[in-house]
Amino acid sequence: MFFTGMLYYYLTEMHMCFILIGFVNMARKYKRTLGSRQYVSYSSEKLEKALLDIRSGKLTQRQASVSYNIPRSTLKNKLKGAHPNKYGGPTVFSSEEEDIFKSYVVTASAFGFPVDIFDLRCIVKGYADKKGIHIRQFVNNLPGTDWVASFLKRHKDLSVRFASNIKRKRAEVDTSVIEEYFRNLESELEGVPPQNIWNYDETNLSDDPGQKKVVTKRGCKYPERVINSTKAAVSLMFCGNAAGEVLPPYVVYKAESLWSTWMEHGPPHTRYNRSKSGWFDSTCFEDWFMSMLLPRLKKTEGRHIVIGDNLSSHLNPTVLAACQENNVAFVALPTNSTHLTQPLDVAYFRPMKIIWRKILSEWKEKGKGRRAPSLPKDEFPRLLNCLMNKLKEHGKDNLTAGFHKAGIFPLDKSQVMSRLPSDCANHGAGGDAGSDVSAGIGSPSSTSELVSQSFLDHLSHARGDGQDGATRRKRRKVSAVPGKSLSADDVVPAGLPTGAKSALHASASSGNQGTGSSSAVGTSTSAPLTADQNDDLNLEEDSSDTCTDTDTQSSPETDVEPDDTTDRVQSMHTNMRTYIIQFINTN
Repeated sequence: MFFTGMLYYYLTEMHMCFILIGFVNMARKYKRTLGSRQYVSYSSEKLEKALLDIRSGKLTQRQASVSYNIPRSTLKNKLKGAHPNKYGGPTVFSSEEEDIFKSYVVTASAFGFPVDIFDLRCIVKGYADKKGIHIRQFVNNLPGTDWVASFLKRHKDLSVRFASNIKRKRAEVDTSVIEEYFRNLESELEGVPPQNIWNYDETNLSDDPGQKKVVTKRGCKYPERVINSTKAAVSLMFCGNAAGEVLPPYVVYKAESLWSTWMEHGPPHTRYNRSKSGWFDSTCFEDWFMSMLLPRLKKTEGRHIVIGDNLSSHLNPTVLAACQENNVAFVALPTNSTHLTQPLDVAYFRPMKIIWRKILSEWKEKGKGRRAPSLPKDEFPRLLNCLMNKLKEHGKDNLTAGFHKAGIFPLDKSQVMSRLPSDCANHGAGGDAGSDVSAGIGSPSSTSELVSQSFLDHLSHARGDGQDGATRRKRRKVSAVPGKSLSADDVVPAGLPTGAKSALHASASSGNQGTGSSSAVGTSTSAPLTADQNDDLNLEEDSSDTCTDTDTQSSPETDVEPDDTTDRVQSMHTNMRTYIIQFINTN
């Protein structure tokens, strides 16, 4: 009896061992063994259609089985209502819970704080912890990447995408700003035909052809292609109207002078200029407006609207006076909103730069640029001409689509409002509604409330709610001998009292602010520090000790150099030395 029990025990342990080994080596994507029984090789739509044909009498069970390639036993079970559940093992969470996960993932993305795979795993773990359950399939209630892959497979309307980064200033554009912009735009565009509504914007064409997918050996970590590229770029001004007409480009080189070969074989009627920085300044913008845009506006009658960003370099008294004389109105776009309201940015520049990278890559791989270290200005006009010729195919459609997407023509603010977070999304992210939700889940009970709490925790962390703004730390220039290195102990000697440290910091700060250099400051004899001066130094040390360690930026007050004379700087430096010597002598 004892032998039988021990044999049963060992067999059970071996069986469990085999189960664990099989579980660890389980394939992520099951591949059916050749010759094995097929398992659900039909879709649910196909099954429903076969059952409908049988119920209507159109086909018999045998005929439907042959016609739809579905086993007859399956059709019989479905007709009887047997096996109503879905095939496969049960999911960890119910369909209701997963639907709530999905809805909150979409909502978080609308807030501008989308979740990645790790964030989703942490949110699910937070939900399970708040619910007080232990999921044996997860380690410490944290789901693995396999669960996320299966979750995405079950919800086809979710996908993993690369997210583009926008600045927080752009994200702060809300509905009130867009509402006011469209109210003003409506009065400006009243009675203006599409051929008189123009949008201008400057961009650049770089000397970088970008990355390219290539065929290489499997397992190759870093495939490379030999091609020269630099960070150099040429600035251009583009302008087009709501009817799809595009003016010839206006090119600005970074140079002191222009050369004749820099303007040959370019697009017809293209004009060229240069600036020291390579960007548009007020002179270049005025020349572009007077030589290219204004002559085109004079060819059509009626009022003209020119829409663009409100850069100071784009407006000057000469341009404004010419606009007033020729019935031209400038409309400025809202600040930090050009990614939503600028037609050229919305639909024209991206396909243009994709074509440019193809042209540049072909020139560098097969043309004269194979040996050139960078794109010469002599070759740029010819490549620009190729670009403008290729843009003729879809350029007009892209430009009109940009005006439509920006809500300018036809006038439709919903085109822009639909790409902003909704009112409920804004409130849920940090407004009153979000406070109401979080207040109502102090003792969460329902599934929706638990998931809400988990996602609100994620959003609060991503948005930085409850955290003060970055505190600027005061910094001081250090008096250093040229060519000699320093450490923290050299700046603040160990063992000195607070007053001595304060005097040391204050001397280094005032001495270097007064001289404006990092070289050593000469010494001179002077009286010791007074009590008032010592108190001032101690106060400065106390205020600097309260600064946080989260920022290395200096405060605006310390960035402004005082107008101290050299004699005062030397005196402060000597006072500090005297203070230290007195402390050493007394001890």
